[in-house]
Amino acid sequence: MNIETQTADSEWSEYKLPERTIAVAAVGLTVILSELLFPGGMMQLLTALRGDLSGTLVEVAPEIEFIILLIAIHEVTHYLVTIRNGHSPQFGLQFQKTFWLLREPVPYVIALNQRISRNENIRALIAPVVVINTIAAGVLLVPVPEIINYYARLALVVNTAGSIQDLYNVGRLLGLPETTEFVNLAEEEIRTFYTIQSNS
Repeated sequence: MNIETQTADSEWSEYKLPERTIAVAAVGLTVILSELLFPGGMMQLLTALRGDLSGTLVEVAPEIEFIILLIAIHEVTHYLVTIRNGHSPQFGLQFQKTFWLLREPVPYVIALNQRISRNENIRALIAPVVVINTIAAGVLLVPVPEIINYYARLALVVNTAGSIQDLYNVGRLLGLPETTEFVNLAEEEIRTFYTIQSNS
């Protein structure tokens, strides 16, 4: 299936992302949030990584496991909201520029070959930021053991910085008319197209 057969009734444009800009923004946001919530922590981590790498990785293994769990919850939230919107999503894995500006495997949720409205897209994109960050921020507002406070702060850093592409897309979609529709197609790679429907 191609864009011509899938979208023959409308004029469609390809929706492209500035991947490098988003990757740089994610790095910057990670550094800023880390320094705000873990003062000096980023420098300590970089110093440790330059020393005994294997020892450092063992030491931060609980944090790595937590981040993997957080990513899973993030993607499942996308998935559930997409189903709630009436679509049939699927999980996938793609390589894209991330924290180190190298191509790394990144999980994603996508609904293929289905027309998706602008507002449905926005709801699915913003849901993990709202849900996870609200819970993490709420934890910081009540007296809890330090270890729980620590992981709540870590969740805020990782989920916010990891959501930079979602936040970029939400901001961009808000600038489009409510009648905008999207379709994701998978050929050699996944490509997204959009059209602005008339109100008539």
